[in-house]
Amino acid sequence: MDRALAEALAPVLRDLGNSGSVIPRVEDGQWSDVEGQVTAMLFSPGGSGQGVSAMTGEPLPQRIASVADQVQEWAVEELCSIGRPTNWPPCPQHPHSHPLSAVVREGQAVWSCPRTGYAAGGIGQLGQDRDG
Repeated sequence: MDRALAEALAPVLRDLGNSGSVIPRVEDGQWSDVEGQVTAMLFSPGGSGQGVSAMTGEPLPQRIASVADQVQEWAVEELCSIGRPTNWPPCPQHPHSHPLSAVVREGQAVWSCPRTGYAAGGIGQLGQDRDG
């Protein structure tokens, strides 16, 4: 897998694992002919797949947030298909209402509440103690 995509995907997969969510099987594969776009496929245990991509020219925080948004879309669909809550990752301020959104803030890729803007933590740090 291209390094630009692998380094953007790694923290998102870590968040899936640390939160007890579903984990995709990731297969390398270039399915786009857009210059600078690197791609792979995410597969569910049932075999359904979804593409994920990153632009090599983007700064790492932007790539991480973009990939997190795509993986979140995959996770929501997969969670729905197995009858689990689909608000991944759940917003700590509104845990039964909506998931967090992947954004770039102050040069960092973070999970943020789409209602209040509360930054719940860096992407790749779900389930970790925020005090270090």
